[in-house]
Amino acid sequence: MSSTGRKRMIFATAKSVAVLVFACACLWGGYEVYVTWQENPAKIKAPVKSAPVKTISLRTDGVLDQAWVTRTLSLPKTADLMELDLYALRERLLESGQVSAAVLSRKFPDTLVVSIEERSPIARVNARFGEGDPETFLVARDGVVFRGSCFKDELVQTLPFLGGIALKRSGNKLLPLQGMSTVADLLGTARVNAPGLYRNWTVVSLEKLQSDGEIVVHSPDAAEIVFGTRDDFYKQIARLDYILDEAKKNPAPAPLKSINLAVGEQVPVSFELPAVENSDQGAKTPSRSGRPAANHLASASNPAARPAVFRAPPTRPASATPTAPAHRPLPRRDF
Repeated sequence: MSSTGRKRMIFATAKSVAVLVFACACLWGGYEVYVTWQENPAKIKAPVKSAPVKTISLRTDGVLDQAWVTRTLSLPKTADLMELDLYALRERLLESGQVSAAVLSRKFPDTLVVSIEERSPIARVNARFGEGDPETFLVARDGVVFRGSCFKDELVQTLPFLGGIALKRSGNKLLPLQGMSTVADLLGTARVNAPGLYRNWTVVSLEKLQSDGEIVVHSPDAAEIVFGTRDDFYKQIARLDYILDEAKKNPAPAPLKSINLAVGEQVPVSFELPAVENSDQGAKTPSRSGRPAANHLASASNPAARPAVFRAPPTRPASATPTAPAHRPLPRRDF
Protein backbone atom coordinates (compact mmCIF):
# COMPACT_ATOMS: atom_id res chain seq x y z
CA MET A 1 0.00 0.00 0.00
CA SER A 2 1.31 3.42 -0.89
CA SER A 3 1.88 6.13 1.67
CA THR A 4 -1.07 8.07 0.30
CA GLY A 5 -3.39 5.08 0.78
CA ARG A 6 -2.21 4.54 4.33
CA LYS A 7 -2.90 8.19 5.15
CA ARG A 8 -6.42 7.92 3.76
CA MET A 9 -7.13 4.77 5.77
CA ILE A 10 -5.80 6.34 8.99
CA PHE A 11 -7.89 9.47 8.39
CA ALA A 12 -11.06 7.44 7.76
CA THR A 13 -10.50 5.33 10.89
CA ALA A 14 -9.89 8.41 13.03
CA LYS A 15 -13.01 10.03 11.64
CA SER A 16 -15.13 6.97 12.45
CA VAL A 17 -13.73 6.81 15.99
CA ALA A 18 -14.43 10.53 16.52
CA VAL A 19 -18.02 10.14 15.34
CA LEU A 20 -18.54 7.15 17.63
CA VAL A 21 -17.11 8.99 20.64
CA PHE A 22 -19.29 12.03 19.92
CA ALA A 23 -22.42 9.87 19.63
CA CYS A 24 -21.65 8.11 22.92
CA ALA A 25 -21.10 11.46 24.63
CA CYS A 26 -24.45 12.73 23.37
CA LEU A 27 -26.25 9.62 24.57
CA TRP A 28 -24.61 9.83 27.97
CA GLY A 29 -25.42 13.51 28.31
CA GLY A 30 -29.03 12.97 27.31
CA TYR A 31 -29.39 10.16 29.80
CA GLU A 32 -27.99 12.30 32.62
CA VAL A 33 -30.32 15.16 31.77
CA TYR A 34 -33.31 12.80 31.70
CA VAL A 35 -32.45 11.23 35.07
CA THR A 36 -31.89 14.63 36.65
CA TRP A 37 -35.15 15.95 35.24
CA GLN A 38 -37.08 12.99 36.63
CA GLU A 39 -35.47 12.94 40.07
CA ASN A 40 -34.69 16.59 40.77
CA PRO A 41 -35.67 19.13 38.09
CA ALA A 42 -34.43 22.01 40.28
CA LYS A 43 -30.81 20.98 39.52
CA ILE A 44 -31.22 21.83 35.85
CA LYS A 45 -30.07 25.41 35.45
CA ALA A 46 -30.28 27.74 32.51
CA PRO A 47 -26.97 28.93 30.99
CA VAL A 48 -27.82 32.34 32.43
CA LYS A 49 -29.54 32.53 35.82
CA SER A 50 -33.23 33.32 35.37
CA ALA A 51 -35.02 36.06 37.27
CA PRO A 52 -37.29 35.51 40.29
CA VAL A 53 -40.94 34.82 39.52
CA LYS A 54 -42.79 38.10 39.13
CA THR A 55 -45.99 37.02 37.40
CA ILE A 56 -48.36 34.05 37.65
CA SER A 57 -50.48 33.80 34.52
CA LEU A 58 -53.74 31.88 35.11
CA ARG A 59 -55.91 30.13 32.55
CA THR A 60 -59.02 28.35 33.84
CA ASP A 61 -62.40 27.11 32.69
CA GLY A 62 -64.02 27.73 36.08
CA VAL A 63 -64.28 30.27 38.89
CA LEU A 64 -60.91 30.10 40.65
CA ASP A 65 -59.06 33.40 40.56
CA GLN A 66 -55.50 34.68 40.68
CA ALA A 67 -55.56 35.22 44.42
CA TRP A 68 -56.55 31.59 45.09
CA VAL A 69 -53.79 30.22 42.85
CA THR A 70 -51.18 32.50 44.41
CA ARG A 71 -52.27 31.49 47.91
CA THR A 72 -52.34 27.77 47.07
CA LEU A 73 -48.92 27.70 45.37
CA SER A 74 -47.40 29.79 48.18
CA LEU A 75 -44.19 30.58 46.32
CA PRO A 76 -41.31 32.24 48.19
CA LYS A 77 -40.83 35.88 47.24
CA THR A 78 -37.37 35.18 45.84
CA ALA A 79 -38.26 31.90 44.09
CA ASP A 80 -36.20 31.49 40.91
CA LEU A 81 -38.21 30.46 37.87
CA MET A 82 -35.84 27.60 36.98
CA GLU A 83 -35.69 26.32 40.55
CA LEU A 84 -39.45 25.67 40.78
CA ASP A 85 -40.54 22.05 41.15
CA LEU A 86 -43.48 22.11 38.76
CA TYR A 87 -44.64 18.61 39.72
CA ALA A 88 -44.86 19.50 43.42
CA LEU A 89 -46.72 22.73 42.61
CA ARG A 90 -49.15 20.78 40.44
CA GLU A 91 -49.92 18.44 43.34
CA ARG A 92 -50.74 21.44 45.55
CA LEU A 93 -53.38 22.54 43.07
CA LEU A 94 -54.88 19.05 42.70
CA GLU A 95 -55.00 18.60 46.48
CA SER A 96 -57.95 20.99 46.68
CA GLY A 97 -60.24 18.60 44.80
CA GLN A 98 -61.81 21.46 42.90
CA VAL A 99 -59.02 21.30 40.31
CA SER A 100 -59.34 18.20 38.14
CA ALA A 101 -56.31 18.84 35.91
CA ALA A 102 -53.39 21.28 36.00
CA VAL A 103 -50.46 22.10 33.72
CA LEU A 104 -47.64 24.42 34.80
CA SER A 105 -45.00 25.83 32.47
CA ARG A 106 -42.26 28.46 32.47
CA LYS A 107 -42.34 31.56 30.31
CA PHE A 108 -39.05 33.39 30.40
CA PRO A 109 -37.82 35.50 31.87
CA ASP A 110 -40.07 35.65 34.98
CA THR A 111 -43.59 34.24 34.35
CA LEU A 112 -45.16 31.01 35.63
CA VAL A 113 -48.09 29.90 33.46
CA VAL A 114 -50.81 27.89 35.25
CA SER A 115 -53.57 26.20 33.21
CA ILE A 116 -56.28 24.39 35.18
CA GLU A 117 -59.55 22.57 34.62
CA GLU A 118 -62.14 22.69 37.40
CA ARG A 119 -64.92 20.45 38.66
CA SER A 120 -68.43 21.86 38.72
CA PRO A 121 -70.62 21.08 41.74
CA ILE A 122 -73.98 19.37 41.30
CA ALA A 123 -74.93 18.93 44.97
CA ARG A 124 -73.74 19.67 48.51
CA VAL A 125 -73.41 17.82 51.78
CA ASN A 126 -72.86 18.79 55.41
CA ALA A 127 -70.04 17.06 57.27
CA ARG A 128 -68.11 17.58 60.47
CA PHE A 129 -64.58 16.49 61.32
CA GLY A 130 -64.21 15.49 64.97
CA GLU A 131 -65.53 18.12 67.35
CA GLY A 132 -65.41 20.94 64.83
CA ASP A 133 -68.37 22.83 63.44
CA PRO A 134 -70.28 21.34 60.49
CA GLU A 135 -69.00 22.39 57.09
CA THR A 136 -70.65 22.44 53.71
CA PHE A 137 -68.85 20.46 51.03
CA LEU A 138 -69.59 20.38 47.32
CA VAL A 139 -69.93 17.21 45.24
CA ALA A 140 -68.97 16.93 41.57
CA ARG A 141 -70.27 14.62 38.87
CA ASP A 142 -67.41 12.15 39.38
CA GLY A 143 -68.25 11.92 43.11
CA VAL A 144 -65.30 13.98 44.35
CA VAL A 145 -66.18 15.87 47.55
CA PHE A 146 -64.38 19.19 48.01
CA ARG A 147 -64.53 22.53 49.79
CA GLY A 148 -65.69 24.98 47.18
CA SER A 149 -63.78 28.20 46.58
CA CYS A 150 -64.80 31.32 44.69
CA PHE A 151 -68.35 30.07 43.98
CA LYS A 152 -71.12 32.63 44.39
CA ASP A 153 -73.47 32.05 47.31
CA GLU A 154 -76.43 32.30 44.94
CA LEU A 155 -75.18 29.27 43.03
CA VAL A 156 -74.40 27.19 46.12
CA GLN A 157 -77.83 27.86 47.60
CA THR A 158 -79.53 26.37 44.53
CA LEU A 159 -77.76 23.02 44.95
CA PRO A 160 -79.75 20.27 46.69
CA PHE A 161 -78.31 18.47 49.70
CA LEU A 162 -77.46 14.77 49.53
CA GLY A 163 -78.97 12.30 51.98
CA GLY A 164 -78.76 8.56 52.55
CA ILE A 165 -74.99 8.46 52.02
CA ALA A 166 -72.06 7.15 54.06
CA LEU A 167 -69.14 9.55 53.89
CA LYS A 168 -65.72 7.97 54.32
CA ARG A 169 -62.67 9.90 55.35
CA SER A 170 -59.03 9.60 54.33
CA GLY A 171 -56.90 12.01 56.33
CA ASN A 172 -58.35 15.47 55.90
CA LYS A 173 -60.22 14.51 52.74
CA LEU A 174 -63.52 12.80 52.01
CA LEU A 175 -63.47 9.87 49.61
CA PRO A 176 -65.49 10.11 46.37
CA LEU A 177 -69.14 9.02 46.39
CA GLN A 178 -70.39 6.23 44.16
CA GLY A 179 -73.21 6.68 41.65
CA MET A 180 -72.97 10.45 41.31
CA SER A 181 -72.90 10.34 37.51
CA THR A 182 -76.46 8.96 37.56
CA VAL A 183 -77.55 11.63 40.04
CA ALA A 184 -75.93 14.27 37.82
CA ASP A 185 -77.97 13.05 34.83
CA LEU A 186 -81.20 13.41 36.82
CA LEU A 187 -80.36 16.85 38.21
CA GLY A 188 -79.13 18.12 34.86
CA THR A 189 -82.27 16.94 33.06
CA ALA A 190 -84.48 18.61 35.66
CA ARG A 191 -82.48 21.84 35.70
CA VAL A 192 -82.66 22.24 31.92
CA ASN A 193 -86.21 21.04 31.22
CA ALA A 194 -88.09 21.91 34.43
CA PRO A 195 -86.15 24.59 36.33
CA GLY A 196 -89.21 25.51 38.39
CA LEU A 197 -89.45 21.97 39.78
CA TYR A 198 -85.69 21.64 40.22
CA ARG A 199 -85.44 24.79 42.34
CA ASN A 200 -87.74 23.20 44.93
CA TRP A 201 -85.67 20.03 45.35
CA THR A 202 -84.15 20.34 48.80
CA VAL A 203 -82.71 16.87 49.49
CA VAL A 204 -81.74 14.05 47.13
CA SER A 205 -81.47 10.70 48.91
CA LEU A 206 -79.20 7.95 47.56
CA GLU A 207 -80.17 5.40 50.19
CA LYS A 208 -81.91 3.14 47.65
CA LEU A 209 -79.70 3.87 44.65
CA GLN A 210 -77.44 0.83 44.88
CA SER A 211 -80.03 -1.64 46.22
CA ASP A 212 -83.19 -0.72 44.27
CA GLY A 213 -81.98 1.64 41.55
CA GLU A 214 -84.07 4.51 42.96
CA ILE A 215 -83.30 8.14 43.71
CA VAL A 216 -85.64 9.78 46.22
CA VAL A 217 -86.15 13.55 46.06
CA HIS A 218 -87.73 15.61 48.85
CA SER A 219 -89.53 18.76 47.82
CA PRO A 220 -92.31 21.11 48.97
CA ASP A 221 -94.27 19.90 45.94
CA ALA A 222 -94.32 16.36 47.34
CA ALA A 223 -92.75 14.96 50.46
CA GLU A 224 -91.22 12.08 48.50
CA ILE A 225 -90.62 11.77 44.76
CA VAL A 226 -89.11 8.47 43.62
CA PHE A 227 -87.17 8.29 40.33
CA GLY A 228 -86.06 5.02 38.77
CA THR A 229 -82.66 4.71 37.16
CA ARG A 230 -83.91 2.13 34.64
CA ASP A 231 -86.23 4.58 32.86
CA ASP A 232 -85.54 7.78 30.99
CA PHE A 233 -85.29 10.74 33.39
CA TYR A 234 -86.84 13.12 30.86
CA LYS A 235 -90.02 11.03 30.66
CA GLN A 236 -90.24 10.75 34.43
CA ILE A 237 -89.88 14.50 34.91
CA ALA A 238 -92.57 15.06 32.26
CA ARG A 239 -94.93 12.75 34.19
CA LEU A 240 -94.10 14.53 37.43
CA ASP A 241 -94.89 17.91 35.88
CA TYR A 242 -98.24 16.57 34.59
CA ILE A 243 -99.18 15.05 37.96
CA LEU A 244 -98.40 18.25 39.85
CA ASP A 245 -100.48 20.28 37.40
CA GLU A 246 -103.41 17.87 37.77
CA ALA A 247 -103.16 17.93 41.55
CA LYS A 248 -103.32 21.74 41.58
CA LYS A 249 -106.62 21.66 39.64
CA ASN A 250 -108.40 20.12 42.64
CA PRO A 251 -110.60 22.77 44.33
CA ALA A 252 -109.32 21.62 47.74
CA PRO A 253 -105.93 20.05 46.99
CA ALA A 254 -104.42 17.83 49.65
CA PRO A 255 -100.66 17.82 50.22
CA LEU A 256 -98.91 15.20 48.16
CA LYS A 257 -97.20 12.55 50.26
CA SER A 258 -95.40 10.49 47.63
CA ILE A 259 -95.09 10.10 43.87
CA ASN A 260 -93.45 6.93 42.61
CA LEU A 261 -92.19 7.47 39.08
CA ALA A 262 -90.01 4.35 39.12
CA VAL A 263 -92.79 1.90 38.22
CA GLY A 264 -93.61 3.09 34.70
CA GLU A 265 -96.40 5.09 33.10
CA GLN A 266 -99.03 4.28 35.76
CA VAL A 267 -97.69 6.36 38.63
CA PRO A 268 -98.90 5.63 42.20
CA VAL A 269 -99.61 8.86 44.07
CA SER A 270 -100.56 9.18 47.73
CA PHE A 271 -101.81 12.21 49.64
CA GLU A 272 -101.54 13.45 53.20
CA LEU A 273 -104.97 13.12 54.85
CA PRO A 274 -106.33 16.11 56.81
CA ALA A 275 -106.75 15.81 60.55
CA VAL A 276 -109.84 13.86 61.72
CA GLU A 277 -112.44 15.75 63.74
CA ASN A 278 -112.87 14.35 67.27
CA SER A 279 -116.43 15.25 68.40
CA ASP A 280 -115.87 14.17 72.03
CA GLN A 281 -112.88 16.40 72.71
CA GLY A 282 -113.57 19.09 70.10
CA ALA A 283 -110.08 18.73 68.74
CA LYS A 284 -108.54 17.51 65.50
CA THR A 285 -106.25 14.52 65.64
CA PRO A 286 -104.46 12.77 62.81
CA SER A 287 -105.74 9.31 63.84
CA ARG A 288 -106.19 7.09 66.89
CA SER A 289 -102.57 6.05 66.79
CA GLY A 290 -101.39 9.64 66.60
CA ARG A 291 -100.05 9.09 63.08
CA PRO A 292 -101.37 10.47 59.78
CA ALA A 293 -104.20 8.34 58.45
CA ALA A 294 -103.22 5.90 55.74
CA ASN A 295 -104.42 6.15 52.18
CA HIS A 296 -106.88 3.27 52.46
CA LEU A 297 -108.87 5.21 55.13
CA ALA A 298 -109.93 7.85 52.62
CA SER A 299 -113.69 8.39 52.45
CA ALA A 300 -116.04 9.47 49.71
CA SER A 301 -116.47 12.83 51.44
CA ASN A 302 -112.77 13.52 50.97
CA PRO A 303 -111.94 12.58 47.38
CA ALA A 304 -108.64 14.45 47.47
CA ALA A 305 -107.33 12.00 50.04
CA ARG A 306 -108.04 8.90 48.01
CA PRO A 307 -105.10 6.89 46.71
CA ALA A 308 -104.71 7.58 43.04
CA VAL A 309 -102.91 6.21 40.04
CA PHE A 310 -102.04 8.70 37.32
CA ARG A 311 -101.36 7.61 33.77
CA ALA A 312 -99.28 10.58 32.80
CA PRO A 313 -98.48 11.19 29.14
CA PRO A 314 -94.78 11.87 28.57
CA THR A 315 -95.32 15.50 27.56
CA ARG A 316 -92.57 18.06 27.69
CA PRO A 317 -92.21 19.39 31.24
CA ALA A 318 -93.19 23.02 31.61
CA SER A 319 -91.41 25.42 33.92
CA ALA A 320 -93.45 25.54 37.10
CA THR A 321 -93.76 28.73 39.09
CA PRO A 322 -91.18 28.48 41.90
CA THR A 323 -92.44 28.51 45.44
CA ALA A 324 -90.58 29.23 48.62
CA PRO A 325 -88.58 26.13 49.62
CA ALA A 326 -89.60 24.51 52.86
CA HIS A 327 -87.18 24.59 55.78
CA ARG A 328 -86.19 20.95 56.13
CA PRO A 329 -83.57 19.54 58.48
CA LEU A 330 -80.38 19.29 56.47
CA PRO A 331 -78.47 15.99 56.43
CA ARG A 332 -75.23 16.06 58.41
CA ARG A 333 -72.45 13.56 58.71
CA ASP A 334 -70.19 13.44 61.77
CA PHE A 335 -66.81 11.82 61.89
